[in-house]
Amino acid sequence: MISFSEAISLVESVSPLEDEKIRPEDGLFRVLSRPVIAKTDAPAVTSSLKDGYALIADDILDAGPQNPVTLDVRGTITAGDESDLEVSRGQAVKVMTGAPVPPGATAILPQELTDATDDTHVTALAPTNRGRNILEQGADLRLGEIILERDTLLTPAHLGLISASGNNHVWAYKRPVVSVLATGSELAEEGSGSFQGKIFPSNRATIVSWLRLFGIECHTALCGDDEKQLEYLLELLFEKSDAVITSGGVLDGERDLVIKVMERIGINFLFKRCRMGPGKGVCMGRKHGKSLFNLPGGPPSNFVAFIFIALPAILRLMGRKDLFPPVLRATVLDELKGRADWTQLILGRLWNRGLALVASTVTETSRLKRISGANCVIVLPEGTSKICQGEIAEVRPLIPYWI
Repeated sequence: MISFSEAISLVESVSPLEDEKIRPEDGLFRVLSRPVIAKTDAPAVTSSLKDGYALIADDILDAGPQNPVTLDVRGTITAGDESDLEVSRGQAVKVMTGAPVPPGATAILPQELTDATDDTHVTALAPTNRGRNILEQGADLRLGEIILERDTLLTPAHLGLISASGNNHVWAYKRPVVSVLATGSELAEEGSGSFQGKIFPSNRATIVSWLRLFGIECHTALCGDDEKQLEYLLELLFEKSDAVITSGGVLDGERDLVIKVMERIGINFLFKRCRMGPGKGVCMGRKHGKSLFNLPGGPPSNFVAFIFIALPAILRLMGRKDLFPPVLRATVLDELKGRADWTQLILGRLWNRGLALVASTVTETSRLKRISGANCVIVLPEGTSKICQGEIAEVRPLIPYWI
């Protein structure tokens, strides 16, 4: 049995999957496997930031409501136009936002600071400065510039940047395909015939929901306590998945067959069991370069082992580095006890009290209601057997804002 910190180190050592070429619009929350390089200047030409008039700033240095300055208008340029218009002293060109700035112009005077009685003349009612309302070519992006580094987790803002750079594809690590297998003859699929003496695979539903939250494709299966069927299903799921998560059958009972079958089909276990509570029965292994996570069947143990072992390792397959819920510090409202030689992970509630964070344990007697009512895990690290009421503890929020 290894320590929680040793298990975390093994999770962090998981290598990402190979990469693939994707369209930027398909890249949300994907991780770049290669840098993105701008294929164009942005803007591609020096352009106007305003609807107004391109002119020579020195022509209207003293302009104002009491001292209007009238200029000759040579024409109009709109965004995307190619024009041979130029500006000389005493002249102006009407421009729209995004339009190329004509040669000779040194500023754009916004339309609201002008008075135009016809298409051939405009009156400036205010002065302007050289360079005002002009966006220089390449001000946002330069051709050949690295705009995003490898290992960047792509957000909507990043995708806008990629679009502006002229790239119609990027390279990202593949998203894993994950199979989730619930085991135990006591389980029944929702909606199946008779439910007498059966329970439904709630652990599987929770796991699949979390994986889909990260855009991960899932296959699901259910298997009773039958060695041959279990062996067949595991081999099948390994063929079509990058990772397999099983739920249940990790202890030493005579019907806990999962570990026995996994050893038979050649799983190389990195560890069996971990000094964490709940969740001690968690196992992690590999076969043909693919990952396996065997989680305990008890709901709290299953949930905690998934959040801190299986899910982070699967996120590593996607190339991510932010694997775990962020570390916060909160005042605990209950006395917390654990084993000094274990890491204790306690389901709790976290909220703001004034300017401070406070946390308390979830007291529901129902295991499933404790999980559904928790929004954090309070951590008693190995070496700590007690945290007194009113002391500060490490808290890991379960609200998935680290997506």
